Amino acid sequence: MKKLLAVLLAAMLVLSMGVMAFATDYTADTDAAASQLATKLTDEDGNPVAGFTVTIPAEVPIPWGGTEAGDFINWSYSSKLETGNQLSIAVIEGASGNMTTADGSATLAYALDAAADAVSAPFLTGEEVTDGTQNKQIEILIADDAWAAASVAQYTATVTFEVAQVAL
Repeated sequence: MKKLLAVLLAAMLVLSMGVMAFATDYTADTDAAASQLATKLTDEDGNPVAGFTVTIPAEVPIPWGGTEAGDFINWSYSSKLETGNQLSIAVIEGASGNMTTADGSATLAYALDAAADAVSAPFLTGEEVTDGTQNKQIEILIADDAWAAASVAQYTATVTFEVAQVAL
């Protein structure tokens, strides 16, 4: 009985297998058939796969007097763009100037390190594909004499970044 059941199950399994069909044009007059392969710009759920993420902190707290290791704006990006495109990331306002108190009565001079990516000129990612996050830093420079001359208060300034997808 077990052997008969095994044979029946095996036969049902073989009969239930579908024949694979390929969508291609075949003409009996030729020896070959062609199949056109093309990738989509969407995933299997229909979502676009090209895109990017740039993360810039909303606030950068700086301890009074600064830190020995330096104070930084830590930003990052990841991108997977269509061929021929790249990211352009730039500081467009606030690369240098004065932080001010809430009432505007006092200032503290600062500058962003001009040699850092995105400060003096736009940072261009090139056509690279980054599956992981690429981390970047911009050092915030405040001179020791500026700290010494500043009255103790909370100072603020705004640094504005521009992020755009541009052609190579």
